[in-house]
Amino acid sequence: MTPRIRKRLFDALRIVVCVAALWIVIRGVTIRDHVTLLDGTELVGDVTRDADTVDLRLVNGETRTVSRAEIAVDEDGTARITFGLRSAWRNSTKGLLLLAVLIHFPVVFPQALRFQWLLAVQDITVGYWECVKLSFAGNFLNFATPFGSHAGDVFKAYFASLHTEHKTEAVTTVLLDRFIGLGSLLLVVAAITTFSPAQSRLAVLRPYMFGMIGIGAVVAVAYLSPALRRRWVNVPWLSRLPMLHQLKRVDRAARTLISRRGTLIAAVLITIGLQATALAAYFVVAIALAMYANAGNVLEYYAYFYTGTLVQTLPGPPQGLGTVELTYRYFFAAFGSPSQIVCMAFAIRIVALICALPGLLVTLTGSYRPKQSTEFDVVLEDPASPTVTPKHDLVATYVKDPTAASNR
Repeated sequence: MTPRIRKRLFDALRIVVCVAALWIVIRGVTIRDHVTLLDGTELVGDVTRDADTVDLRLVNGETRTVSRAEIAVDEDGTARITFGLRSAWRNSTKGLLLLAVLIHFPVVFPQALRFQWLLAVQDITVGYWECVKLSFAGNFLNFATPFGSHAGDVFKAYFASLHTEHKTEAVTTVLLDRFIGLGSLLLVVAAITTFSPAQSRLAVLRPYMFGMIGIGAVVAVAYLSPALRRRWVNVPWLSRLPMLHQLKRVDRAARTLISRRGTLIAAVLITIGLQATALAAYFVVAIALAMYANAGNVLEYYAYFYTGTLVQTLPGPPQGLGTVELTYRYFFAAFGSPSQIVCMAFAIRIVALICALPGLLVTLTGSYRPKQSTEFDVVLEDPASPTVTPKHDLVATYVKDPTAASNR
């Protein structure tokens, strides 16, 4: 099987997973409100008043008033009124949605600081403002392109390498940056899951969390053990690996970061902080959509949001489209209607995209490139060269074929 066929099969699988997850999510989600009466009649329209009596503007324009006694109830005594997407948006507090954007926007700045620290460990000097621009551009490509949540990483890896001769170490730093983010998510979710009540919906995740932590611990011990490393180095087939020299440089970069424990711990702590800030914005979105969200269940919300973010980072549909919504439908079922949950998931994506929009300006203006000329820049400045691409075409090349830019 050729690499092209494998890629097409993987893309087809991603689409199937996305469509299947979205189909499961939208079951029970309606555009308009539905009120079920005692005789089984279902009224469809928009609820304009929900008190002792329910006023419903039907789809034909007629307004009907129904008393609570006429409405059927579920086994727990809840009136069978299903609010649709229109009501979820209409009843939302627009000011709180704006507040969510304001809370989420500063997340990029500690993210850029972490990236600068990790580059400095590899003796790569990049200014903080340059790291901010690269982070904005990476975030925008993650959210706005159909290539998934790794398109921004490819962008950051390639253009970070323009700032230094240590290109392998620059690319490795981007991978380590992503690994720290994912590892911090996993640790926090595992900790919350461990101490969550037995009746919590998170209890079902405990064996998976413990399994993933256990596998990670075994891999870390095997990687860091001097005895095991000496044994693996002497394995005959290891010397026949392609690009062995580059793999050794990647290994050296990773071990250099591990040896700088202070920087590593600081990077993990700043990651947890910026993740908590982003989740605070998500919690405000839930409040804005009139979901059952208050100080008493804020930690439970955080746990569920963390789990959704973890699902979003896994391989699969771009930005976890469908799978994240499916996760939210399961965990937040007790806190809102299906329509509210779907609206919340959509609003969270919009908030993240709005906060990443400066990255569009960065990519269009080319301000991600280093200001000082380097040997690489001089080569690129010759647009007549048949083997290179002019600098101003790099973004266009990346958009057309993201793998082409990463292979240069």
